[in-house]
Amino acid sequence: MTVAATPPPGSFAARLADAGSAAGSVLCVGLDPDPAQLPDGVGVDDFCRAIVGATADVAAAFKPNLAFFEALGADGYAALAATARAVRDTGRLLVLDGKRGDIGSTGDRYATALYDALGGDAATVAPYMGPDSIAPFLRHAGRCAFVLVATSNSGGTAVQDLPAPGGTVADAVAAMAVETAAGLPGEVGFVVGATRPARLAAIRAAHPTVPLLVPGVGAQGGSADEVMQANARGPILVNASRSILYASRGADFAAAATDAARDLAATLRT
Repeated sequence: MTVAATPPPGSFAARLADAGSAAGSVLCVGLDPDPAQLPDGVGVDDFCRAIVGATADVAAAFKPNLAFFEALGADGYAALAATARAVRDTGRLLVLDGKRGDIGSTGDRYATALYDALGGDAATVAPYMGPDSIAPFLRHAGRCAFVLVATSNSGGTAVQDLPAPGGTVADAVAAMAVETAAGLPGEVGFVVGATRPARLAAIRAAHPTVPLLVPGVGAQGGSADEVMQANARGPILVNASRSILYASRGADFAAAATDAARDLAATLRT
């Protein structure tokens, strides 16, 4: 299943800027292939590669959601590898969304699987086990660990908005992630939901140069305009999944995805 075993050239921050310039937008297309929603006769592998080909001209990055592939067993792993190769071939960024987070050798294996075996430029990381769960994803030069800070689901506030030294748990996690990254070769980013623009603005003000991965635009109700305003021109990827993937469930699904991606990208100009 190996896709790319050598580190990508340059820093993640530089590649993020280059990808945004090449695409003309900061759009990240989420790849969440649900077999029940695919057009008749189209498999996960073909569907994802078609979506990548149809949207790469306006997308700076693609974000396969690993759960949708892993649920399919061996066929899903093969489709994930093929999808990762397709993204790499476009020159766009590959963000692997597994929300991994463990310590010691287990964390190291997770990072190796996502960065080295699959060739990811970045991965989403769960910080609940503290710095020890983030550090494995920061030991790979040129890669970015997008740490879950303030997520788009409404239930996230039950933990993320609790008071903590310096503000809230979300603020403390962001500060911890930045501190953990200091002195390590990788780069740190934050996952911040589009459904919380005020929180996004506050995090951006506190961390003006940290890349943000922002899910929740489109089907989850987040506003692209509000996100871009709150971001204040910092480094960012804004993700949309279902609104692009399932713009049509017919034979024209790829063309419909192209139109949906272009419409959203027009509001996410670099």
